[in-house]
Amino acid sequence: MTLVGRACTRRKPPHPLALLAVLCFGVAAQTSLAAGGDEPDLEAGRRMYREGIRPSGEPLTAIVTGDVPILGTQLSCQSCHGRSGMGAAEAAYIVPAIAGRFLFAPSPQPARPAYDPESLARALREGVDPAGRALDPLMPRYHLTDQEVSALAAYLAILSAGNSPGVDDEVIRFAAVIAGNVDTREREAVLAVLRTYVAEKNRQTRLESERWDRQYAPASKLPTLFREWVLDEWTLTDPSDGWAEQLETRYQHNPVFALLSGISTGPWAPIGRFCERHEIPCLFPITDMPDAEANDFFTLYFSQGLELEADLIANHIASHPVHTVIQVSCGAAPARAAAALRSALAQQGVKLENLEMNCDGSFPEAELSARMAAAPDAATVLWLRRDQLSTIKQSLPLGRIYVSSTLLDRDLSAQLVTAPGPVFAAHPYRLPGERDPALRRFAVWAKTRGIEIRYPRQQAETFFACFAANDVVRHLRRYFVRDYLLDMLDHAQGLAAYVPIHPRPTLGPGQRFLTKGGYILPVVEGHPDTKHATFILP
Repeated sequence: MTLVGRACTRRKPPHPLALLAVLCFGVAAQTSLAAGGDEPDLEAGRRMYREGIRPSGEPLTAIVTGDVPILGTQLSCQSCHGRSGMGAAEAAYIVPAIAGRFLFAPSPQPARPAYDPESLARALREGVDPAGRALDPLMPRYHLTDQEVSALAAYLAILSAGNSPGVDDEVIRFAAVIAGNVDTREREAVLAVLRTYVAEKNRQTRLESERWDRQYAPASKLPTLFREWVLDEWTLTDPSDGWAEQLETRYQHNPVFALLSGISTGPWAPIGRFCERHEIPCLFPITDMPDAEANDFFTLYFSQGLELEADLIANHIASHPVHTVIQVSCGAAPARAAAALRSALAQQGVKLENLEMNCDGSFPEAELSARMAAAPDAATVLWLRRDQLSTIKQSLPLGRIYVSSTLLDRDLSAQLVTAPGPVFAAHPYRLPGERDPALRRFAVWAKTRGIEIRYPRQQAETFFACFAANDVVRHLRRYFVRDYLLDMLDHAQGLAAYVPIHPRPTLGPGQRFLTKGGYILPVVEGHPDTKHATFILP
């Protein structure tokens, strides 16, 4: 559903919201009566809006631009109006908000009466607004029953109806999650950036909140826009299977609007599932194990971490085929990367031998050497740390070797590995020596505030998370809706220029990883050959 008019611009909603909620409820009730008196099915309306699926499970059908048939699964309401229903900019169009507080109220620009059950059904089916004007041809003309219109209207009536938890008239609350066995110095380095940014933001907010907005009535003065940021620090203790309960306890005590940055030495999955369950935005955590699921919406990551490296290696093997691949891993994170590579290579029909090792004690280099010697022409993928690589450097086979830049602490300046055959490093970050304006910008910010940079990547990523959150919160104005925050981020392509460390980042609807590609670096005499690096976009 794309309610695009001839002159589409954003407009200010009527007030107060309480009265508007009553109006929306009344419209939904009238729609229900028009459909035969049955209670509208909110879940059915939600699925039609987000996925373009009828209550029967079949896709909605529609016509676009007069004669082009489409399915709702190809172009759902959410596709254009956003998950929040608050509208978005699409190329030359400004797609209007259709959340109930806007749709079921008069609009001054362009002038039209409030939608009611009949006019909403007509707009959806025929593309005509309550003023009798034809909607833009890009607005699909849907084939809908009265019951389906009723369900959709009921869902729109509650969509983005009020501010999300974690916000009141004075503050907006965030939380930074520190999960697992994070080194104390690394933890404090990350928190120093968060605390400084929030404190500085609040100093600026206190000055702004004293201004008055002369464009609006006194009841809508600027202090309603500027809220103090409150940062909670949620430290989760191992084991990770207890993180979910710890998160629930903290959230029930102090609900937050969003999670901001954060860091984990283990899988992010328990935190990601918590965010999906409570529909809480989780903005750019520092993790090498996102473990995101296909339909996740609420967490935005810098990259897929080690799984992205697996994709890079799989793509390089596809363009430089080998008959057999041996991959070696030890530990939880490398095992996940190995599983991702196994899945990718299976689609290529490559014979794969996995060797998982227990790395709690001494590294079993003898066993590994024997296995690699049995297939000297195979490509070998070593999901190993630097100290583990050093134990087998005398036993590496003649075949091609791949190593992980992440597991080597992303430090390509030190000696990597030498072998009789060619060696490659999967590197989903900017190349060594490459100009990084965003990282430089952070370094200047930190220096002028007396912050010691001990962990450049982690601290720079934390700074970007704060910067991005601040930018998008300013654009939310009075509508502190979590879905709207994420919709705004989806369309904030300009923020990508401020992403440090990661190559060619992009933001866009449905994209939950800023970085989609990375480099395969030849390693010559133990050092990366950046001149012959290959950028791969899986």
